[in-house]
Amino acid sequence: MIKYKHKIKIRGVNLNKENIYNDLTKELRNSKVHIDEPMSKHTSFKIGGPADIFVVAKEVNDIKYVLEYANKKQISITVIGNGSNLLVKDNGIRGITIRNRSARNCY
Repeated sequence: MIKYKHKIKIRGVNLNKENIYNDLTKELRNSKVHIDEPMSKHTSFKIGGPADIFVVAKEVNDIKYVLEYANKKQISITVIGNGSNLLVKDNGIRGITIRNRSARNCY
């Protein structure tokens, strides 16, 4: 098993994954947050390295919170849907990855 660094370096700034994880899990009640989540579990081709922080957002308010948090901390965001036709490099995705699972009625 490959051990990944627990720091994210974005725009020259080192951020601790555990701190980000703890901050997000405190606020996101219904959504799930993971560290170093293998993207191979979330793509139709079953390939891809780990996402630094992976959020399965089940509410629109959770998505808003993560976007505001990432903007404030200057962390890059990647938003995915069902993972169809998604290719992820073996070294994964840096920053926060959000999988939108909200069931908000848009009518």
